[in-house]
Amino acid sequence: SIMDAAEDLRYAEYARAPTAAGKGQAELNRGLARTVIAVGLGVATVAFAGRYAFHLWKPLEQAVTETAKRISTS
Repeated sequence: SIMDAAEDLRYAEYARAPTAAGKGQAELNRGLARTVIAVGLGVATVAFAGRYAFHLWKPLEQAVTETAKRISTS
């Protein structure tokens, strides 16, 4: 009837809001997932680089100390 149509029109904006909000939420979740993946890859990269640098540091440290001893004795 006319009253039902008027009622539907009155609350039409509220009826449409959840679908728009749901779409926004999905976009937010995708963005959050991308951010979490990017942060995880960044942390893994830093960890591997640190490990590589640590392995390089041992022989490098010995070379630096030997050079420092040579300089101080001469």
